[in-house]
Formats: sequence, structure tokens, C-alpha cells
Amino acid sequence: MKILLVFPPDAHMIKTNVPEFVDKGIGIYPPLGLMYIASSIMHWSDWEVELLDCKAENMTYPNLKYEIEKRNPDVVGIETLTFTLIDAVMTAKIVKEIDPNIHVVLGGPHVNIYPKETLKIPYVDYIILGEGEYVICEFLKAVGSRNDFEEIKGVGYKRNGKVFINPKQEFIENLDDLPHPDRKLLNIERYFSLVSEHSPITTMITSRGCPYKCLYCDRPHLGKRFRARSPKSVVREMKECKEMGIKEILFYDDTFTINRKRVQEICDLIIKQGINISWDVRAHVDTVDEFTLSKMADAGCERIHFGVESGTPEIQKVLRKNLDLNRVKNIFSEARKVGLKTLAYFMIGNPTETKEQIEKTIDYMLELNADYAHISIATPFPGTEMYYLGLEQGLYKEDYWEEFAQNPRENFSPELWTENLSEKELYKAIKRAYKKFYLRPSYIVKNFLHTKSIKSLKEKASSGIKMLFS
Repeated sequence: MKILLVFPPDAHMIKTNVPEFVDKGIGIYPPLGLMYIASSIMHWSDWEVELLDCKAENMTYPNLKYEIEKRNPDVVGIETLTFTLIDAVMTAKIVKEIDPNIHVVLGGPHVNIYPKETLKIPYVDYIILGEGEYVICEFLKAVGSRNDFEEIKGVGYKRNGKVFINPKQEFIENLDDLPHPDRKLLNIERYFSLVSEHSPITTMITSRGCPYKCLYCDRPHLGKRFRARSPKSVVREMKECKEMGIKEILFYDDTFTINRKRVQEICDLIIKQGINISWDVRAHVDTVDEFTLSKMADAGCERIHFGVESGTPEIQKVLRKNLDLNRVKNIFSEARKVGLKTLAYFMIGNPTETKEQIEKTIDYMLELNADYAHISIATPFPGTEMYYLGLEQGLYKEDYWEEFAQNPRENFSPELWTENLSEKELYKAIKRAYKKFYLRPSYIVKNFLHTKSIKSLKEKASSGIKMLFS
């Protein structure tokens, strides 16, 4: 049996909550979820698996149709995000036009939020729910032997026009049992990040689940309980990446530093084994200290990302972040002291937020003086508590995300939280925030002096020009 996994083109990606000059130039990252699925299939079966990353290959739909026809798969699996739903559906349609007998299965965050709506789309035969590494193998065995799916947890299917959704499988307890993502299925040279001086880059994940209760969290399908790989497993995969010629690893854990002892053990192993590779993590200011930050820097960590979100205590409370803003400044200072670059995430247009509070957040962002700032407009994504709060308060007249899931259409734009400011005012504020941060003369000089590669210099200059004239 031949399986083709597809990360679809982004030709019809719906409008995001950041300005276009940010969204288009930030980089291209490997589809980590599909790599895990591919490796699991190859590890536990002898089926043939291929992976197409249409975004990285800048693939058009005619190109995609040609590639599918050439490979002649029995099953096509499509990564499905809410923002790429239209392209996932168009990919499924192309598959069915080529051969109606090809099995089309969708997986990813979107199908976990709207399983029934996804299955009702005409070109979709099946969906995979929850963590898919074990489920996909059981599902494919059933496809190959023409057995029924009703006993397989984590599968949704159709029968005689009716939709059936099975219960999800339990979360995978021992993540060390999973095979490492097979990066040989992709052209690693395609992947880069604007904030990285190195290429090619790749992505890794060392844990799943996040115990925090942020109002805007859009990843509930991975659970609230923190599950982590062992330091040995993590460093073994890092070594594999290094041997492939990868220059930097971006860790995609929600919070890499939840268990400080584990982080320190990972760092000790990296140093002991002499793995000279750069890496980048997402962290929470309450889970790090100067010793841990210093250890990370010694082990090759170049950047650390922190979700700050707001520069006012009132909005911190609304978002359930509850950060001590003085501690945030201290942690950023300590990170700089040990040689780590910092990236701060901020959101504007949050529930109850006023224009004055947005200005305070912008001022705080400038005071914090991180190496990079990523600013977005608060958008109540499907499945988030923020979205349900908006429905409850009557901010939105209908469950418009559910309606979009049932009828994916072009020119769809998600609604913002317009309690105190209009959409126009919010986009004006976010552009002003980006320009205030990135177009400071001192920032431009510092950034260009520390840029090591011509390619990176060109990318940053291009982004700056787009920002200036936006």
C-alpha cells in the first residue's frame, strides 16, 4: 500500500492576526506533525510513504495534481489547520478528481475541534483525532484489509452517508516510544527562519501538553498534563539533525522549561557529547532562573521566546497569564547577561482592553527591549475559551467558526475582539507598534551589525522595507 502525506499549498490561507509584512516573511518550517506520522507508519509497517510539503516547494495546484498522479497513492493524508482548511479541501478535491477510489484522510488541530463538520465535506472519507502516531497505523491496517473502523479509537468515518466519530485514544504516555521524525523525506534546504542566522533549520518537540490556563490557548487537543521525552531521547535526535547538516533546531514545545531539572540534564548531555548545534526554545518567565538560562546558553541555545502578551496587570489577569511585569524585565535582563537573544510575544485588542492600555503595552515592549518582538491582534480562535466568552457575551451573533467549518469559503476573515476598538483601529495600532519597535535607528544599527549572513541581511532588509511602506 502506498501512502502520500500532504501539507497543502497556502494559496487560500485565511487572513491572519498579524500584518502581511510579518506573516509573509517570517520563514518556512518543516511540517513536524506529518513527519511524526510518516515515521510511525514506516516504523510499524512495510508500507511505502512519501511526504509533500507544498508550501516549502512553492507548489501550485496543477503541480500538486501532477505529483499525486505520478505517485499513484492508495491513501492520501492531509494536514488540516483551520487557517488552511480551504486548501486542505481543495487538495482533497483534486485527489478525488484523479481517482475517486483513493482514500482521503484528514488530521490536525482543525479536525479535533470540528470533527463532524470536517467529515461532512464531500471529498473527505476519514479523519484522525488526537495524537495520530498509533491511530494511523491501526487505521491503515483496516483500510488494507477492508475491515470495519468502528473498534478503532481516534477515527471518524462515513457509512451510507452517515458520519461516525469514535472516541479518542488515550494520550501517549511514553513519548520516547515514538520513532524520531524522518527528515530525509523532505528537502531540508528549503527551511529557514527570519530570526535565525543559520540555515537549514528544522523543528523538534520534546514534550506535549501544557498545564497553564491561558484564555487564548488554541491547543487543547494535546491536553493539560505535561508529558516529556527523556533527555537521552532528545539529545539523540539533536545529534541526528546535526549529522544531516542541519544548523539550527527550533523547539516547538509550548513550554520547554516546565521541568528545570530536565532542561539542565539535556544541556549537560549536549555539552558532554559535544553536539555543536544552535537551538531556540519557547519558555515561561516563571519556569527559568539565571542558572538555567546560563546552562542553556553554554549548550548552544541562541534564543528564548517568552509570551508576555500585555504590559498592564489588568490585562494580564484577564488573559490568565498573571505575570509579574517586574520579574519579566529581570528575566529578560538575565537572559541578555548570559548571551541569549530574546523574543517577546505581545497581543493587543484583548477582552476589556482600552486604547490607553494598548499604548501602555507598546511602551512596556520598548522598555523591555527584547531582540525581537512578535505582536498580534487577539483573535478568538475556534476551541478557545476566549471565543466561547465572546459568544456568551453576545460579541458574535453566531458560531461563525462552526459555520466556516461546514462551508469553507474564500475571502473569509475571522472576527476580532472589537469591544472597545474597531478592526480598523486595531490594525492601525499593530502597524504602529511594529514600526515603533523595529524602525528605531538604534535597533536597525544593532541588528545589521550583528547579522552574520548576506542571505539573512537581505531578508531583514526586505521585511523592513515592507514594514516602512505598509
